[in-house]
Amino acid sequence: MGRIADGLEEIHELLGITLFNKWLWIIIGAMCTIILGPFLVMSVVLMSPSWVGATIMILVIIGWGIVGGYKDWSLHRRKEEKTRLAAQEAIPFNYERSSDKEKND
Repeated sequence: MGRIADGLEEIHELLGITLFNKWLWIIIGAMCTIILGPFLVMSVVLMSPSWVGATIMILVIIGWGIVGGYKDWSLHRRKEEKTRLAAQEAIPFNYERSSDKEKND
């Protein structure tokens, strides 16, 4: 019976550490928001008057487009930055362009 009690105490201690971990609760809260958020938005849209629901849907669609456009722009900018840095690393530090050599001659 002693080994079982020790095992239960270890499990209790591990559960205590896990349940008091703030990141666990942040993740649980984020998952609840992801699951319940769209449901609540659609409930508000369906229960509101028709012109309010239509306005909310138009604003959601416009916002979705803005966020998607910003994401594409951000990814494109990051890709350009990576290619620019890769090109800079490929050029040696003492590199002289051929036009600079011609000017010196």
